[in-house]
Amino acid sequence: MSRNAVDEDHLPKHLTRTLWRYMSFAKFLWLIQKKKLWLARADTLNDPWELALAGDQLEHVILRRPIRPFDTEVTEEPIMDRAIRISKLWRETTFINCWSSAEHESYALWKLFCGSSDGVAICVPLRRLKQALGKIDLYVVTYDNPGTELRTPSALALATKKRLMFEYEREVRAIIVEEVSDPKLTKGELGCTYEIDPESLIESIAIHPEADSTLMETVFRAVSDYAPRLKDKIVWSAMRAPPPLAKK
Repeated sequence: MSRNAVDEDHLPKHLTRTLWRYMSFAKFLWLIQKKKLWLARADTLNDPWELALAGDQLEHVILRRPIRPFDTEVTEEPIMDRAIRISKLWRETTFINCWSSAEHESYALWKLFCGSSDGVAICVPLRRLKQALGKIDLYVVTYDNPGTELRTPSALALATKKRLMFEYEREVRAIIVEEVSDPKLTKGELGCTYEIDPESLIESIAIHPEADSTLMETVFRAVSDYAPRLKDKIVWSAMRAPPPLAKK
């Protein structure tokens, strides 16, 4: 097991027993209709620094020439060309599904993934998600300045590191970096889908704190149609609660 892999018997102190995933209503509807999770290809994620070689690590790679070409027929390839080629390959063959391990809802994540008022946040127990993903492992993301480790990287090592400005995400990732033999997994051009049972996985569905009642009604109708056992799991965001002395 990778040193970053989530082992419930040795959880990092900051890692809670539940995880959050924020998404637009359209993506939530896709999830409960298709009964699948989406693992995006790394180069389609919003951060261009995903799996990036940089800083001292990039210099280390250049000086030591540790990255080998995957094509054994390639000879005398300049080290910089090789690093660029393999970095691009890794970004195109690594697939990621992201969760937040924060103990509570995040206003920043509501805004980032759900816009002004359209979206939900699903909460799932860590243990259930691990079981649902079968052979796909979960990894805790660490945050640091890019390229601080003087070692030859792997795709997995790079996929579990992000820049310090993303530390607020408290991210846990399901990651595929190698071929996984699993009938529930389907690969596509821009990502992979993995079959899950939303009704068994999801513990609660929080409605955007700035949404109006129409979103609540729409989510309730969608859940009634595609995942009826979750109807009593739909709640307003905790951020929507008024202060004690607010006017009614």
